[in-house]
Amino acid sequence: MMSARFQFLIRAAFAALALVAGLISPTAHAAEKLYGGIATDGKHSRIFWVLPETDGKAAEAAALAECRKAGGKECKVLSWFSDSCMVYARNSVQDLFPGNSVSPEMAAKKAIRRCTAGSPDGKCRLTTMPLCVGPGYSAADMQAPVKATPADLERLSAKLNQREYWGAIAENEEGGLLYADGYPNENDALSKLLDWEDCKGCRKVLTYTDSCVGLAWPKGAKGRGTNFTALNPDPKTARDESRAACTAKTGSPACVAMVRCSGRPYIDGYAGEGEKPN
Repeated sequence: MMSARFQFLIRAAFAALALVAGLISPTAHAAEKLYGGIATDGKHSRIFWVLPETDGKAAEAAALAECRKAGGKECKVLSWFSDSCMVYARNSVQDLFPGNSVSPEMAAKKAIRRCTAGSPDGKCRLTTMPLCVGPGYSAADMQAPVKATPADLERLSAKLNQREYWGAIAENEEGGLLYADGYPNENDALSKLLDWEDCKGCRKVLTYTDSCVGLAWPKGAKGRGTNFTALNPDPKTARDESRAACTAKTGSPACVAMVRCSGRPYIDGYAGEGEKPN
């Protein structure tokens, strides 16, 4: 017959085993998971999120409700996520590309990579800072999406975007200048330009990236060798410097000028873009 002390030890051991089993059981583990939900409007112009929730569908429903509450039109769910970070990148035609990872920066990097891979012009930017839910994330991680400014989003997007933006200038056989910009590498910028039908007998003038080029020539001038260029990161300065070079070299008071820029800093436009030579 077992002693009372021995029976007590056995009962204690079984109780401990039951407690451990409960802690590692799938049901207990699932109850610890936290979820976030993300929604957007019909034009993908804004991102709405809610976290933490204890269920994926509940998180989606809450995000959808948040979109409608904020006045979003044609609101729709994008996704739910759990114990990780999720973020979307948006391109110039409002397409959205997701990135998910336990690391905030890796989630952002995935979103930017998918966006640039699926966007010919490569003009991609994060819609928010990474949205994170679950244990292990700092207060800074949790507050980043709320506090981020457009400048903050651009800085991180530019840091993660490995795509380049190259431009090329060529002169045709009649002396006219042609340009192409926004290409992912120098060779593409030049080869695509030289392949244009209008670029008959063209020869390379220059290639450039992360800069602007001013193009100037005396009004009414024809033939090769009558054009002048100037590189400068500031579009107005580049244009003015090319005009000044034209005037200094030709003595003409009627030099006309224009400007083209290529690089990440110019993807939202720049002063003088689309203006005719004047």
